[in-house]
Amino acid sequence: MKPERSLFTQDFSSQTTLSNGLLVVFGAHGGAGLMLDLVARLSLRGPVYLLDCGNRSDMYRVARTLRSLTDDPVAILRNIRLSRAFTCYQVVALLEKISSGVPAPVLVLDLLSTFMDESVQVNESSMLFNRALHSLTAAASSAPVIVSAKPLLSLSTPRFGLLEQLKSEAAEVWEENVLPPTRLDEIQLPLFSGD
Repeated sequence: MKPERSLFTQDFSSQTTLSNGLLVVFGAHGGAGLMLDLVARLSLRGPVYLLDCGNRSDMYRVARTLRSLTDDPVAILRNIRLSRAFTCYQVVALLEKISSGVPAPVLVLDLLSTFMDESVQVNESSMLFNRALHSLTAAASSAPVIVSAKPLLSLSTPRFGLLEQLKSEAAEVWEENVLPPTRLDEIQLPLFSGD
């Protein structure tokens, strides 16, 4: 089992150095806010690849962050190579393209969301995920690779192994302290008395 750390106790987005390897950020919203802040900070140093698998890339947020860090945010935004993937097939194709010796950091937002598609058979999804994971680890040998993931819903039970597989391949796993309930019936509300 890989070490887990809390994103709330570490100032991850302002970390000055990242080493090569695979880092998984796991939390309620896939650590989207932290990931986008990290994209902004890394883009100050040069090219950054951002692959959005869960429609979480808020480039307005990135631009706002950059405005506070540089006098020319437009020029720095050009360092961000954004790709969006809407299917697991697109994720695999983009990661296989990126993994061929890219010396720039790679950030993947909400990787698992496209692999949960019920129109793709579980065994095919698993096979495609293995290809994606192979590409991520290949890219991680020459650049930092940060992948975010969020808790899976109970209806994704046949694919829960993908999350564990991702975590087991990571050099580090950063977890948020408080995770939301995965089902509506797990929500507990405080009781108030009428007195």
